[in-house]
This record gives sequence, structure tokens and C-alpha cells, in this order.
Amino acid sequence: MIPQREASELIHEETSYEYPLREGPGEKVYPLSDNKNMLRLVWFLVAMVALLAFAVVCLVIVGGTAGWISFCAASFTIMVIASTAISTIK
Repeated sequence: MIPQREASELIHEETSYEYPLREGPGEKVYPLSDNKNMLRLVWFLVAMVALLAFAVVCLVIVGGTAGWISFCAASFTIMVIASTAISTIK
């Protein structure tokens, strides 16, 4: 004779939707590293070095009123270029 099973066992065997758990650690998803802040820092450092170089050339070598005027013009130009470059880094 065939042993009788309970109705719940039969239904459980027919519709088994259980999935085995993964063994081992799951994979973690990390965002891609972006170098935005590093590029901004590099632009800032380049602007500071250029400003220092123009200060030496304009104020020490040229000197006088012409040196101050050329230093102001160079400082404004460096500020415009650096701020444009830093703000366009996305």
C-alpha cells in the first residue's frame, strides 16, 4: 500500500517557491571614483603658483606703477581663468 500523506505536505511539494540562500558574502556595489575635487585642487594650486610667479616678475623685476598695473591685470586674468575652469568641472 501507498502511505498516505497529509494534504499540506502534498501542496508544499508541488508549489515549492523557496530559494536557497546564497552562500558567501554578497557583492557590494561601489560608485565609480570621481576626481572632481582633485582636479579642482590642482587648478587652485596652478593658479596660486602662477599668481606668485607674476608677483615676482611684476613687482620685483618691473617694479613701480607699471609693475602694479601689470600685476593687477595678471591677477584678474588668472582669477577669471581659474574660476571658469573650476566651475566647469562636472
